[in-house]
Amino acid sequence: MAVYRKLAEKYPSFGERSETTDLIVKTSLQPWEAFHPNAAITFSDILTPLTAFGVPFDIEQVRGPVIQKPSFSEECLKVLHPIDLEKLHFVGESLKILGQEVEGRAAVLGFLGAPWTIATYIVEGGTTRTYKIIKIMCHTEPHILRALPSHLTEAISDYIIFQVESGAHCIQIFDSWGGQLPPGYVGVLI
Repeated sequence: MAVYRKLAEKYPSFGERSETTDLIVKTSLQPWEAFHPNAAITFSDILTPLTAFGVPFDIEQVRGPVIQKPSFSEECLKVLHPIDLEKLHFVGESLKILGQEVEGRAAVLGFLGAPWTIATYIVEGGTTRTYKIIKIMCHTEPHILRALPSHLTEAISDYIIFQVESGAHCIQIFDSWGGQLPPGYVGVLI
């Protein structure tokens, strides 16, 4: 949409656009105002909650999400802490305002990444072609890969509740890299 490209030119940082309440609301309303679908989708990223539980990341224009310090050891588990929802205040504020803007004429949708997908970013540091590191870990460090999604599931559950309490009518959970899970691990790790 031309209106989004214009906003992105003015605010080139995806992080700024996805972590500033008024920019989130403006961006979320653009397709809703243009097409009047049954729902307004909150402008965000599937990795938005990462920094709120100890994993800083950036979104680069060409590479996409990049974890500042990818980790694939016991250390990876030590940096994680319970999710601090105060660090995600912009999500809650945006959902409330978006709900007021659509005034019952549309549902408000929130979203986030699934535990396995978020784990792949934490371990790999970003998107890769093969997800080799996390696949190897399934065989060499299975205890880490059981603990990591377990922690992430708890944090994500809290984040889902936070979004619903802030006004989201529905939450989409994206498991973008679920297809990268080695055979035999479905039901064990996800």
